[in-house]
Formats: sequence, C-alpha cells, structure tokens
Amino acid sequence: MFHFSRKALLHVRVLQLPPQADSLRLLLRFSSTSSRSLSFTASYLVNSCGLSPESALSASKFVKFETASRPDAVIGIFKNRGFAPTQISHVVRRFPALLLANPDKTLLPKVNFLRSRGISDHKLAKIVVGVPKILSRSLVQHLVPTFHYISSLLQSDEKAVAAITRAPRILYEDPQAQLAPEITTLRSAGVPEANIRHLILYHGQIFCCRSLRFDESLNRVKAMGFDPCKISFVMALHVIMSMSELTWRRKVGVYGKWGWSEEVVLVAFRKHPLCMALSESKITAAMDFFVNVVGLDSLVISQRPVVIRFSLGKRIVPRGSVFQVLLSKGLIKPCGLTTLLTVSEKKFLEKFVTTYLGESPQLLALYNEKMGLAC
Repeated sequence: MFHFSRKALLHVRVLQLPPQADSLRLLLRFSSTSSRSLSFTASYLVNSCGLSPESALSASKFVKFETASRPDAVIGIFKNRGFAPTQISHVVRRFPALLLANPDKTLLPKVNFLRSRGISDHKLAKIVVGVPKILSRSLVQHLVPTFHYISSLLQSDEKAVAAITRAPRILYEDPQAQLAPEITTLRSAGVPEANIRHLILYHGQIFCCRSLRFDESLNRVKAMGFDPCKISFVMALHVIMSMSELTWRRKVGVYGKWGWSEEVVLVAFRKHPLCMALSESKITAAMDFFVNVVGLDSLVISQRPVVIRFSLGKRIVPRGSVFQVLLSKGLIKPCGLTTLLTVSEKKFLEKFVTTYLGESPQLLALYNEKMGLAC
C-alpha cells in the first residue's frame, strides 16, 4: 500500500465541483486557498503530465497537492525507467493518486523487485500502463508472493515475466481468489498440467474474469466436443472467453455468407479454434481471396481453417497466387494448400517454386511481385 506523508494525505480528497465546471479555464477562476491548490494541481497535470484540460479536471477530483516535489519525484522514477511521455500521461490519467506515493519507500522498492525478477524497463512500462494500480499493491504482502506463485506454476521466473507482461492483471489480482480456483476447475475437468501452464502463459487474462463465466465457458467447450486432454481444449476456452455471445454470432454470420452452416462453423472451430478469434474483416478478406481469386470452394477452406489465420499480405496472397497457378495447370491438388501456407520460406520456395519452374517459369517473379506489394 502507499505510504503518504501526513501533509500529503491532508490534501487528498474528492472535490465537489459545480456541474458547469467542465474545463480547466473555469478552475482558474476560483479564488480560495483550496481552489488555488486545485488550480495548481490541474495546471501541473496538464503541463508536466501531458493530460488534456478535461482529463486534468477529472483527475483533480481525486488528488490535490500544493507543491511539485513529490509528483516530480514519482515522474522522475518513470522517466529513469524509460517510460515515454504518453505512457506517463496514461498512467497518471488512470491512477492520479500514484503521484502522491512515497517515491523512495514505496515505489522504488516495488520497481526494483520487479526488475530483479527479470522484468526489463520496456516490459515494466507495458505492465504499469496496462494496470497502473499494480503499484498500489503491497510489496511484501502481495507482489512478492504473487510473483513467486505464478513462477512456481510456470516453473520459471522467465515464463512468469512473459505471462505477466501479456496479462498484467494476473499480478494485480489476488491469486487465491482468481488463479487458484480456476486452476482447480481445469484439473478437475482433466486438463493436463502442461496445457494449464500454456493457458496461464499465453492467455492469463481469462483467469481475471468472474468464476461463473469461467465455469460456463468451460462447460460450453465441453459441449462442443473438445477433448480436455488436448491443447485445442484450452485454445477453444481462450477464444470463447475472449468474446461476447453477440460477437460470436456475428462471426458465425460472416462465415455463413460464404456458405458455411452453423455445423460447418463448429467443425472448423474444432479443427482450429483460432479461426473464430480473427476479426470479421480478416475473415472476409481471406475468404474472398481463396474463393473469388484462387477459385476454391468455400467448404474446402472449412476443412483447413488454419489457412485463414495467416497474414493476408505477407503469406496468403503471395503464396496463394503461386498456388493458383499450380492448381490451374493441374500440378497441385487443393489438399496441398495447408502445406503450402504453413511450411517455412525455404521449404516453400524449394517445394512449390523451384520444383515447377520448368512448367511455370513465371512463378518466382510472380511470388516476388506479390511479396513486394506486402512490404
């Protein structure tokens, strides 16, 4: 928790402003001592933290100071750790009380602990920007034991750092109220420890949802026919929890425009859950290329949904253009699409370009042209 000086605490209060006080200019009209202090705070937030007048006004309702010494020291810590001005502004706007934290007794020990565990300045900035209130957590009672708990789950500090950087809230929330119960639920469902670690490492944010939603999503994935022992189970759980039911229905509708029934969508989802994690525009663009440019039946794609996830400009179009030529000449079958898109660059050139230069001399030039468009 923060350890504010008695003088600093006396100046932290929620200020009731008149409804018409909607700009910094109005703040400067007040003449009382309290209002002059408020004006100083708002001016500081604008000039030293980069807040807009409106944001400064809003923040001034929750924090007030008459001198810049402590806020300057707090901001100095962030600057010394390489925080960009926009990042500092974001942190202050979301958690202005941080400016009154004791820089030496409160902030630095927490920052130094996180850095001692392998969190670089770049990652520290990302974590604090993601959850500014993380620095309000007690070092001894929360940050240290929570980090060690996550590290023990993932079996290394390095993986704990990676998980926290991707989902900072797992370090902020109480692990006994969030992580532990959901992990117990996953174990009871028969999910292997390695797959649980995968979920924490790459999709830790799902453990910060309400337990009821977690349980409902888990049961829904089971009902869809996923095997808890396979990695696709936790991938599907991540996808289901990352979107609302409305978003899910919209994406089913997008695939439906290409002739996929709901059952076909479910089959594709079981084959490759991440096909439902793509944006609606990405789905539309990929399907349009495969169907209208390459000339494939849309149901061919439903049997190979992994192909939709690749970058349109850097992989689907360049390699798909080569595939189109080979397909039109009868040199390849539609079933070769997955291999063509998933192999390494070296293997692709060897197997699908160099091999067929005798039959199609233009292949390399075509591929290079399409790759050039992606640059």
